[in-house]
Amino acid sequence: MQHLNLSTRVLMFSICTSLEFDLRGFIISSGSEIPISEKLVQKANNRAKGTLNIDTPNSILVELDLGDYVEIILSNPYFFKINNQKATELNEYFTKVIPIRNRVMHTRPLEIGDRATLVEVLDTITDSLPWITWKETKNTKDTIETNPQKLIAREYNRIVDFESNTYHNLPEPEFDDTGYIGRTTDIREIKELIKDKKNQIITIVGNGGIGKTAIAVKTLYDLIDDPDNPFEAIIWISLKTKTLSQGEFTNIKGAITDIKMLFQIGEGLTIKEENKPSEENIINFMSEFKTLLVLDNLETINSEEIIYFMKEIPETSKVLITSRHGLGELERRYKLEGLNQRDAITYFRELSQYFGLNLHQRSDKDIKELVSSHLYSSPLSIKWFITSVYNGVNETTIIANKENLIKFCMSNVVEKLGKEEKEILQLFLIEGQRLSYGEIDYFMEHSEEDLIKYINTLISTSLLITLRGEYELNQMARDYLSIDHKPNNDFLKKILIKRKRLNAILQDIRVKNENDPFSPHALFKNLENKNRKLASYYLLKALEYSAQRNWAEAYNFISKASNIAPDYFEVYKIKAFIAAENDEQFEAITNYRTALESCEDKFEEATILYLFSVFYTIKMQDLHQAEELINRAEEIAPDEPIILLEKARVLTYLGKYNEAEVLLEKLEKNRGNFAGKLENQFISRFADLYRRKSQNFQNRDSAKKVELLEKAITIIETLKNIDSKTYVIMAKILTDLSYLNFDEAAMKLIHSSLKNHFSPLKSLKGNHLNKLRANLENYEHQLPTELNLLLKKLTHNYVKDAREITEQNVGIVVHIKDHFGFIANYHNTGIYFNLNRVEFPDIEIGDVVSFNVVKVPKGLVAVDIQLKEKGHLKKSNI
Repeated sequence: MQHLNLSTRVLMFSICTSLEFDLRGFIISSGSEIPISEKLVQKANNRAKGTLNIDTPNSILVELDLGDYVEIILSNPYFFKINNQKATELNEYFTKVIPIRNRVMHTRPLEIGDRATLVEVLDTITDSLPWITWKETKNTKDTIETNPQKLIAREYNRIVDFESNTYHNLPEPEFDDTGYIGRTTDIREIKELIKDKKNQIITIVGNGGIGKTAIAVKTLYDLIDDPDNPFEAIIWISLKTKTLSQGEFTNIKGAITDIKMLFQIGEGLTIKEENKPSEENIINFMSEFKTLLVLDNLETINSEEIIYFMKEIPETSKVLITSRHGLGELERRYKLEGLNQRDAITYFRELSQYFGLNLHQRSDKDIKELVSSHLYSSPLSIKWFITSVYNGVNETTIIANKENLIKFCMSNVVEKLGKEEKEILQLFLIEGQRLSYGEIDYFMEHSEEDLIKYINTLISTSLLITLRGEYELNQMARDYLSIDHKPNNDFLKKILIKRKRLNAILQDIRVKNENDPFSPHALFKNLENKNRKLASYYLLKALEYSAQRNWAEAYNFISKASNIAPDYFEVYKIKAFIAAENDEQFEAITNYRTALESCEDKFEEATILYLFSVFYTIKMQDLHQAEELINRAEEIAPDEPIILLEKARVLTYLGKYNEAEVLLEKLEKNRGNFAGKLENQFISRFADLYRRKSQNFQNRDSAKKVELLEKAITIIETLKNIDSKTYVIMAKILTDLSYLNFDEAAMKLIHSSLKNHFSPLKSLKGNHLNKLRANLENYEHQLPTELNLLLKKLTHNYVKDAREITEQNVGIVVHIKDHFGFIANYHNTGIYFNLNRVEFPDIEIGDVVSFNVVKVPKGLVAVDIQLKEKGHLKKSNI
């Protein structure tokens, strides 16, 4: 039969089901009183879970299998009109087929030759047993030869393992292409180690691609079928992020990346007891049942974190580990080497036949030379070589000329790659080091689905190898690319720019960490590994998009950060902060709690407690919860000003004014050490304290109210540079004063404050001062003319007036903040200018000015500003 480029198990499943269909048809066609033993009827009823109609032979037969059909025929050959010779031929023919059928249907590891045997059955069965009509089997043979893709559409279900007494979740074998070859000694020794009571933790150690997972799967399936199997349960937990199955690498969704996830997955495979930690539930299960816990590819988890768990394993249970390195003194280590010569040659030949090549026709000596000298007797290397030849690599030239190995081996692999895959390889050339998935994602900017596909392609050709969760360029591929596929200048420049941008962002984060560690933008532990560096970048992008209220993009970048650094507490902190901004309060609470659980030191915990407290104060208005959280933060960092200021705010909001004042007075001693932002926060807290205290007095106690509110304004005016948030507090103070319109001192205080701070107050966003004017509108006749004018200007729409100025170089000042402002007219809604370059004094919003315009990279800038009219206000508005 010709080479079949088809999944081995799908092919074999189709053959087995066809044989069963034809044998079942032969039995049914032989008469109505079919001789089925009571044992087989009971077996069928058990499989049907007691719902079997035992009066209908076909209902019984569909619950049975190939071996049962043969047994039925052999139990009474004469009923089926066959003689003893035919019965013997039937028995001998299916003696070799039935065990293969059971391995296929029950997803047991295939043996070498299984596939070839079933393919031979297709070719010989009609001649060997011609007295049965093999119609369905012949149809399957015809389908395989003419249109094998039809077989893929057939449903292939793993059959329930009725005979096994062991609870298990072993994965399906990944070596169906050839069946499991060799290593019989290794399998026997590993099996003996597992069964030996002296060994509680066994680790299969070996290089990547040496076959650790495959031998573990093969050994454990053999153990399940062993009558002396000592285990009641075998729990398999894979820590792989990628898997090779039927010749293709696929991404494993929800791959385990940390110890917490490992325990959660393990708990889900056991009996879960509520209100107990995941690891404790696993240990309890292993205490109740003799369990073999299998941890595949454990090197992806920090071994230090797993050691404590290993020490708690009950005596009656065991752990089997596969890893590139061991745990240390706890384990019995089994070193797995490359294939021996005989097995390597056999594997080489089987793969050659599987791919339809003729390499297997060579002598043992020639193949031995090839696999030993060039392929290191490694299963992965042999498979890589065979697939390279299958893809057109001139292997004869490779063997004859070692110096040309790189060019002739790699070229046919690399040349068939797409542009995107080649650029990923060139990225490794430029960076000159291992890269994490997150780094590749950052530099290449592909969709997640495409990037996984590209990486899988590169892994499947062994151009990339995985090492401890990172990727490394094969040295042979590296040398080849350096010769024939150097990155062009544009691509090189793109990568260098992105690297520079990333480094600049990380530097900004370092500065923020030092200057304002309690800001959401401060990200800790972001230099400890590559994934956290990239996660930090994505988290800052998320914050940028959330500031623009683009929640979809914000959550997209959080997801990217979480995918590459799921154990990084900052991911949950930023997710909580953004959820709060998006009014997803439960999501915020959940993620703040997760962030607290994920912190790695006390100071990190203090930063989360601080932000969590702010959340409860601002978003939830739950002051008692806020107080509890800020007190916990203070216990960790008792002298941290930002924590004490937040505590002062909470105390103030709770009406605990004396406690808040004592705290602020304590902080005042260190005011000289406060930076501008922190000093503004300190003054804002003090001013707001006085404002809220004043609210305890009735309007008839106006003198006491004015005294406190004046204190608040006075303390604000001690600031050299007042920021916008502090001006918001001032606006609230002035609004409170406006309710005292009958009090001359209150009106004077409003007048002087508006006069001294008109432009910054006018530039505040929102409607902070509309209430102020509304409160005083009905008392205009009682107020000084200048104060009335200030109040009108305060709420006047100067942008609207500016639109009526059509002269190119004349406009109205519409905004002033800190050291800059904006001028508007009909032609421009806002031309930037620098306050320090204005030559006339006391420029303010509403001034009509002339100016010249210069163009800079960031836009237009107004210069040579001259005053034309002070405090413009339309007469119709006066």
